[in-house]
Amino acid sequence: QLQGSGYSEPEPEFLSPLENVTLAQGRDVHFTCTVNHLGGYKVAWIKSDTKTILAIHTHMVTLNPRLSVTHNGHNTWKLYISNVEPKDSGTYMCQINTDPMMSQMGHLSVVIPPDIADEDGSEASAPEGGSVELHCSAAGVPEPTISWKRTAGRNIVFRDEDGKEEKGKSNQIDLYHCKWVLFL
Repeated sequence: QLQGSGYSEPEPEFLSPLENVTLAQGRDVHFTCTVNHLGGYKVAWIKSDTKTILAIHTHMVTLNPRLSVTHNGHNTWKLYISNVEPKDSGTYMCQINTDPMMSQMGHLSVVIPPDIADEDGSEASAPEGGSVELHCSAAGVPEPTISWKRTAGRNIVFRDEDGKEEKGKSNQIDLYHCKWVLFL
């Protein structure tokens, strides 16, 4: 407050929240922090869960070359992360050094698209009335759910990696597809 003037500078305020982002490993992402009435305060970027200071104003503190920060000269700061990795997952904070400090947070979830492995090869057979077992597995983050689909005839759904089709009929030939679903 200016002495005798009755005027006080408005407090800084965030104009929009940080977004929560989920994206695949290897992609690029940015968080945008928009602040009005910053005055003489500074904006900092922090990885909240590890308490790592990433940047203050436009100065990078961390030595990670995949991270960068920009300021548009007015009220918008952006934290960029290129080629995201699973270890980048976590909570990111845009902080203003007021007393008490002001902050807002956004969460980054990095997913690894599933990689399906066909363990048995391409063919399986059984005598009439017998059973056929098919195997497939998929790895990813988060762990994918496996299901099976049959191309001809009725659909079948197996809820795990191992598919078992029973009571085969004579000369029944079909294709089975192992599919994955990623729940985010």
